[in-house]
Amino acid sequence: MAHPVQRHPTPRTPVARRQSLGGLTDTFRGVSRDNVGRETLAGITLLAIAIPEQLATSQLAGVPAFLAMIAFIAATLTFVLVGSNPIVSVGADSTIAPLFAIAIAHLAASGSPDYLTLVAVTAVVAGLLVGAVGLLRLGWMADFLSAPIVNGFLAGIAVIIVVHQLPKALGVAGGGESVAARLHAIATQLGDVRPWALAISLGTVVVMVVGERLNPRLPTALVAVVGATALSVVLHLTRHGVASLGAVIVGTPVWRLRWLSVGQWGSVVVTSLTIAIVIISQSAITSRVSADEIGIAEDLDRDFVGVGAANVVAGLLGTFPVDASPARTTVTRLAGGRTKFPGLVAAVVALALSPLATYAHTIPMPALAGVLFFIAGRLVKTATLRAIWRSSRAEFGVACVSLLGVVVLGVEVGLAVAVGLAIGVRTWRSARPRMVALGRRHGTTSWEPLDRPSVEPVDHVLAVLFDETLYFANSGVFRRELHDLLAKYPDTRAVVIDAVAMADLDFTGLQVLTEIVADLDAEGITVAVARANAAVRHQLTHALDERVRAMHLADSVDAAVERAHHHHRGD
Repeated sequence: MAHPVQRHPTPRTPVARRQSLGGLTDTFRGVSRDNVGRETLAGITLLAIAIPEQLATSQLAGVPAFLAMIAFIAATLTFVLVGSNPIVSVGADSTIAPLFAIAIAHLAASGSPDYLTLVAVTAVVAGLLVGAVGLLRLGWMADFLSAPIVNGFLAGIAVIIVVHQLPKALGVAGGGESVAARLHAIATQLGDVRPWALAISLGTVVVMVVGERLNPRLPTALVAVVGATALSVVLHLTRHGVASLGAVIVGTPVWRLRWLSVGQWGSVVVTSLTIAIVIISQSAITSRVSADEIGIAEDLDRDFVGVGAANVVAGLLGTFPVDASPARTTVTRLAGGRTKFPGLVAAVVALALSPLATYAHTIPMPALAGVLFFIAGRLVKTATLRAIWRSSRAEFGVACVSLLGVVVLGVEVGLAVAVGLAIGVRTWRSARPRMVALGRRHGTTSWEPLDRPSVEPVDHVLAVLFDETLYFANSGVFRRELHDLLAKYPDTRAVVIDAVAMADLDFTGLQVLTEIVADLDAEGITVAVARANAAVRHQLTHALDERVRAMHLADSVDAAVERAHHHHRGD
């Protein structure tokens, strides 16, 4: 179900937010008597979906269930104190859990002491890498994540989550490491599907969907999981193939860090780099989208520091890598959260309720799978994908490449391919711009494309618009298309270049322009430039060629045309 964007009731204050240094003062920023109830409820709602999600993610990570709760509490509190975005939720995440679980499982058995040590070290190393990106103010890298890439990425993550959870929802063993291998393994086990497992999984999804339609602030995830657990216990569904979470041992944080062997360090560093790339990408997307949705200024660098610090703390406490969650962040926003208070409430209440985690052993795994199915569905922005399709088939193709790349090639490789494709498409477009002949609309001083009604050329003057920056990749196109237009209008005695779309001129572009001016000057044709910005004006007035420096620079196309027209009439 699509929900309208909920905007922050106060105006944007980018300077104030970027100057905020974090800490407890920043934690309570924006909380008042009027909204403390709403913010508290948002925190409870966040926790209601976080508990079953974190328990389910622990299965993906191959760690004891309670470690996920420690990771959530530690990461949430750390980001609340250090991060910038008030509603971003950080904790165990189903996107990165399979990545490090598969990589580290080659070194140690899942859940073993060595495995837990390796994932804790991975969390610290990944956190240092992500934090360094923020401290070095490299958040600009997120600018390469266009809207099509972001939406394709999130849809791809949704597919991965669903495929990982299908065996639990169907009550089969599953198998395989890649998405294709898992689907193949599931297909071979369809005859072993447990009807009760499937019913509980689908029922959980239905309860959450209906609850969201009624009121997104209701803790329907918790209601669904509690209901499924009660049903499983009363009907003894474990006898019918419905797996349960199993024993949940409540413990305290454990120091697991130690020096690794050379081979272990190699695997941990490579895994940490991979995870850091995914964390940076997903955190940037989560932070940027949520900031826009609640109407605040983003500070990606500080958010990277916050997520990096959360990983370091999680590792020091003996847990595993954490990430910003698009789904939990969306839940917080829909529940009315606009400050950091919901995160604080969720972490504190989770800490208070942690002794009760031992009673979670009867939770049916299909119910947790259903929770993750619902979360995966919230990541697919169908309305946005339809809008991209209507706007640009090429950019929709980029979204599809992002989706398929993440699913088929893996998160980090798929995202890199999508970014590379997007940059390639943009470069190709800028290298193949259009040169449009302009004319004056009858009875006005407005200059528009000549193919429009009531737009007429001015005798002996060719006015053109080049709709890109003139640089090395398109300078040949500029020369060729201008030559073709001059051949089409052989009586031209003055050329006016509308430079409104030119942000800059590189050396090659300026050189080609210089050659064109020289060639046209030899034929008695003058050249003027209209609507050039300050950077282009500076480059033209400081050019080496005197004829380029002498070109008339006009504030409007009409002024340049009139001056050229009068000049050639001898006025």
